[in-house]
Amino acid sequence: MNNSELALQHVWDLILNNMGEVFLSSPSFIFIAVVLGIYVPGIVFSFVDVYVSKRMSLKESLVVYWRAMKWYSALYVVLLTLFIFIPMRVFDVPAEAPSLLEFFTDILLYFLLGDFVSYVWHVVEHKHKWYGKKVHYIHHVDKPPLSVWTAMVVHPVEACTVFICFHIYGILFSIHPLTFAVAAFSITAVTMITHCGYKLPIYDWFFATAKGHYLHHSSQEPTNVSVVLTLCDRLFGTFRAA
Repeated sequence: MNNSELALQHVWDLILNNMGEVFLSSPSFIFIAVVLGIYVPGIVFSFVDVYVSKRMSLKESLVVYWRAMKWYSALYVVLLTLFIFIPMRVFDVPAEAPSLLEFFTDILLYFLLGDFVSYVWHVVEHKHKWYGKKVHYIHHVDKPPLSVWTAMVVHPVEACTVFICFHIYGILFSIHPLTFAVAAFSITAVTMITHCGYKLPIYDWFFATAKGHYLHHSSQEPTNVSVVLTLCDRLFGTFRAA
């Protein structure tokens, strides 16, 4: 075991010793990772909006947050309480951390499959007129300039369907809980950042950009559909340079 794998094992041992096998075997661990994937970039970019770029006041930022999260934040508290107090063993909790090869391979596949499935579903949302008018239109009420919280301005039905799309790899395949949590946090954070409204050097080389997604929200045709990577948009002809 090399130094990097030892470090990964130390991280897993720390989590295992402090959180316990019962907690880690329930949906709580992954659920917290997803919620952190929403709130960490949400708080960071809200701070940037108010105190760095000053494109909105603190009051305006809180209004945007409340519009997006007033129901979901309450739902998160209820779900986490249920997960903690009602025993649900859905994951095996190994003593060993994943190997580095396993860890990075699963994260890569998590992103690729999540990007593909969410892309296909997003195209369906735009092509299916009834669904678009009844459900997906709520997300498109927000026009540029967008806020990071725009990612969470979604109908509850869409919230459930896109959750499955983004996390389909972890749902269908057996992966280490540590890998699952890191991947779930990361892909959720990326979908938030896609709506942040800022050009991000280096980051924009790898992931769907906020400037590109501006075009999606301002165009009548499905453009820059993916909120994770740009791979599917480039492969299927819906990519448009911002």
